[in-house]
Order: sequence, then structure tokens, then C-alpha cells
Amino acid sequence: MTPTEEIIWQQIRQKNIRAFENYYKEHYKEFFLVSHRYVKVSAVAQEIVNDIFIKIWEDAERITIESSLKSYLYRAVINRSINALNKQKREMQNQRELAYLPQESFELRQMEVNELKIQLYKAIDALPEQCKKVFLMSRFDSLKQQEIADKLGISIKTVKNHITHALKQLRKSTGYSVIILLVLLMDFFKYQ
Repeated sequence: MTPTEEIIWQQIRQKNIRAFENYYKEHYKEFFLVSHRYVKVSAVAQEIVNDIFIKIWEDAERITIESSLKSYLYRAVINRSINALNKQKREMQNQRELAYLPQESFELRQMEVNELKIQLYKAIDALPEQCKKVFLMSRFDSLKQQEIADKLGISIKTVKNHITHALKQLRKSTGYSVIILLVLLMDFFKYQ
């Protein structure tokens, strides 16, 4: 590590929030672009980078970095992006296999989809009120982050945080990737 990086890393390990936020702001876009090259979906890339930074913050005192902080995070983002991509491919393969099942299984598939929709509805309903409002405005009213921020009188950063939190909670509640969730959610709310 360079002397500057060593100082920053020690500050992060000592839970210096300002050092952490500065490093995050300085490098977020770079790591987001790296992840996006793999996953091709902005929401997924954003979630990956935020998860990596959260993990660094929470586990800093237990993490040993032998190279540089930037290299460590770069590798973590790539690994997490590849894992997300592989998971997405497996889920898509499962969806293709389901599509080729005989007609008798159509009702079973429909029941599974309906159960997932109920699960999603409950998960969305369980979100904190402001988070739910931001998420629904973003995903189902197709409002841009700035429009949401203006309508609700909050910052864009707060809007981004609410969306990231909502997607994380939905993924945790259902066990499905963000892409599958968004497709199902769009379908779900189209017929409401």
C-alpha cells in the first residue's frame, strides 16, 4: 500500500466515517463502471459496489489487505460481479427449462408465480414508508431520481439509498436476483 492508502485504511479500520465517505465518493464511479462491465445492469452494479463498501466498513478490523486497498476492492467488485452474473445465468437457465415443461405443469408454474407475487407484495409492503414510496416512484411510476428527490424534498443520495435498501430487502425476502424481481414486479403491477 502507498503511505496515503495506508493512512486511509487505518482510518477506516478505526471507524473514521469521514475517511470512509471520502474514499467511497472518490472511487465509487470507478468501481461501479467495473461492475457494470460484467453485469450490464446499473441497479445490480450499484448494489454490488454498495455491498462491497458496506462489508469493508463493517469488517475492516478483521480484513487483512496485503496489496493495496484499491486493488483489494477492485478484485472484490470483480468477484462479486462474476458471481452475480453466474447466478443470473443459472436463474435464466431455470426459467428457460420451466418454459419447456409440459402443459400440465402450467398451472403449477402459475401457482408458483402467484406465490412469488404475494411474497413480493408483502416484502414491498414491509419496507419503511419513505423507502417504499421512493421505490414505487422509481420502479413503477418511472420517475427519475431527481424527480423523486424534488417531489419528496429529499436529496438524490437519499433516493439512491432508499432504492438500494429496497432492492436488497426484496432480494433477501425472496431469494431472487434483482433482475428476476424487477421483471416479476413489472408484470405484477402492470395488471393491478
